[in-house]
Amino acid sequence: MQRPAILIIEDQMLSVALLLRYLQRQAIEVVVALDGTDGLQKAQTGRPDIILLDVFMPEPDGYEVCRQLKNNPDTADIPVIFLSANVSLQHKLKGFAVGAVDYICKPFSSAEVLARVFVHLKNSHKLTNAEPGIDDQVLQDQIPEQDRESQLIATAIAFLQECGSEWDGTQSLAHKLGVNEKKLTALFRKQFDMTVSEYLLNQRLEGARWKLANSGTQVQIIAKESGYFNASDFSRAFRHRYGLGPRQYRQACVGNAAHPAMGSSRPPHSAT
Repeated sequence: MQRPAILIIEDQMLSVALLLRYLQRQAIEVVVALDGTDGLQKAQTGRPDIILLDVFMPEPDGYEVCRQLKNNPDTADIPVIFLSANVSLQHKLKGFAVGAVDYICKPFSSAEVLARVFVHLKNSHKLTNAEPGIDDQVLQDQIPEQDRESQLIATAIAFLQECGSEWDGTQSLAHKLGVNEKKLTALFRKQFDMTVSEYLLNQRLEGARWKLANSGTQVQIIAKESGYFNASDFSRAFRHRYGLGPRQYRQACVGNAAHPAMGSSRPPHSAT
């Protein structure tokens, strides 16, 4: 079996050196890009199995790189794991909203990096327990409980992103993960200060907000893609979250872009 490949997009050489040290003993091919433009090109030509992406880089920053990756059919399915020293909930949620599957905070440990990389390789069927050079059991024994919880949350988020408009509830997700519903809910409250359902709703609305501000997709289609088969329910939820209806929000974004002197061109109620 061909060894899985990881692309690191990071402009800080110290972080690159640490990541290379963590990954060099694993049966993994590693490619490095030192800026977002080079990273986009290497992702397009190399089609890595996972991308480790720094958030705060010179233009384009990590968020924009992730958006472009997800808008490109050739790279849209590659899992993106953000790397950032900013541990705020808003930045984490923004990262997930633009398409990342996970978020590793700096400074990071080798156990955390390996745990999160391997769980997403397994989720994308790029890694099996029989993969030569990777001792999964030894790795699991070395992972602290806190990092195992992070691994569980990362897997849960991956499932949530794959569910599309279908959502069978927290109990069904917990069953897929091999844990009980109470534990999964407690972990999400600890990490995000919200339940699993609240997290999913927030992510769907954040994704809808970005599409309204950055695409011409019809509101009805955005509503359906966000899990709302009734456009009125979507409008009420969006208004409750952002203070404006979907169409009003889009008009406000267009107005700000057309008249930058009137104020910031950033969409209102931004997560940043």
